Amino acid sequence: MSDIDTSASQQLSDEPRGFRPSARRRNRLAAGIALGAIAIGGNVGVYSALNSSEPAVQVVRDVAAGEAITSDMLRTVDVNVDATVNVIEGVDLRSLVGQYARVRLVSGSLVTRQALQVGPLVSVGNAIVAFEVDASQLPVGVRERVPVRLVIPADRGDDDQTPLSIDGRVVGFPTESDSGVGRVSVSVELNDADAVVVASADDVRVVLLVPSPDPAAAGLGE
Repeated sequence: MSDIDTSASQQLSDEPRGFRPSARRRNRLAAGIALGAIAIGGNVGVYSALNSSEPAVQVVRDVAAGEAITSDMLRTVDVNVDATVNVIEGVDLRSLVGQYARVRLVSGSLVTRQALQVGPLVSVGNAIVAFEVDASQLPVGVRERVPVRLVIPADRGDDDQTPLSIDGRVVGFPTESDSGVGRVSVSVELNDADAVVVASADDVRVVLLVPSPDPAAAGLGE
């Protein structure tokens, strides 16, 4: 054989051969591809479930406790929540107009049945009076519709006078007062006669009472 033929044969033998995996390795590759396909299918199923949202009622601006609900206060948004979550379906939005906010509704929050009522917060024969107290004298837990006892201290110059106590119900969150640092304004529902007494008092203390049924909640959820 000539030197040329020998060199050509040597070059052919030195060329890299194509990759040919063994049967065992091919089985492993096939199993890996199958597992990947299963994982992708599972993720698609999960994302599909997450996208099964339903319309619910949302507040678009802050609504004070006792304020009448109007159509411009609400809208529907698509949400994905568990069936046990207490929301109002979007189809019921129109039926909420004309009801009253039982508590303060914060813009962006979803509306629940317990947050609304069919009648006004203030009952017939009652009135709402606002007064200021030091924030340090306000009991923890004072919020909308909780029962409280208002105590008007006795006049120090009158030994025969005793403190006067009047029961009422808070109608809104205490708000910071503009008249002084560390003071808050509290609005309480009382009967007409007691409201006059509290409004004319120079000093009113707030006592938080044990929770009791709220008369204004009658018809809730109707």
